[in-house]
Amino acid sequence: MTVTRERRVGKELRSREPPDPSKHEERAGKSQHAFCLCVDRESKDVRVLANIRNDERWTATMLHEFGHAVYDKYQDIEMPWLLMQPAHEATTEAIAMLFGRLTRNPDWLKRVARVEDEVVEALRERLAARQRLGMLIFVRWALVMVRFERQLYRDPEQDLDRLWWELVQRIQRITPPEGRWAPDWAAKIHLATAPVYYHNYLLGELIASQLQHHITARLDGSGTLTKPETGDLLVQGVFRPGRTVSWEENLVGATGEGLNPEHFVKEFVG
Repeated sequence: MTVTRERRVGKELRSREPPDPSKHEERAGKSQHAFCLCVDRESKDVRVLANIRNDERWTATMLHEFGHAVYDKYQDIEMPWLLMQPAHEATTEAIAMLFGRLTRNPDWLKRVARVEDEVVEALRERLAARQRLGMLIFVRWALVMVRFERQLYRDPEQDLDRLWWELVQRIQRITPPEGRWAPDWAAKIHLATAPVYYHNYLLGELIASQLQHHITARLDGSGTLTKPETGDLLVQGVFRPGRTVSWEENLVGATGEGLNPEHFVKEFVG
């Protein structure tokens, strides 16, 4: 039964036309965001919508969405339908974060993006510094979102415009424009389309660092991007269990330990 279904799914996937990259490009009237959608879990019909530009930021965005896509693609097709999905939103975000970081990974730039070795080596320190700075900026921004939503739902009648800028000033250390108290918070699409979700990005970054640490440790550190064992570790340790386990159990099964923020701290703080 398993072999038959896997062959059927594989045949369907191979028979499809390869995606046209131009369909992802930016154009007027198209959604300005990017997301991944699993249309059908059993046939592994997984699609990514994006509205991209030809730059590093949007390359990272596509890698992020493809991280979600491979998580959905490699779910066990013999799993009960309700369990054939990521263990938790934070675990699929972790894989997306892990993939999204690759645009600043010297090994990826050389092997996959085919940037000349001397160019990558000249940029190595700047890439690491940019990654650390980007993470610091993101963590502070995510804390603004999480704390804003927490207080929003506790008291939706309060002055939300003032609350937003108070949090931005205190956490991000950005001075509000003088005399401006407008609903700037409402410009963030997640507040309407994915409420109470932003904490999963923070958890995802912590889990991504933990996965990266254990992948590197188990595979002796070198060439992990091109080793089939890397994919096997993710598929068997993270993807295939689906929702038969909690996200905590999923993480222990993949890395041998529960959530440990020290891996994130060592990677980005030192």
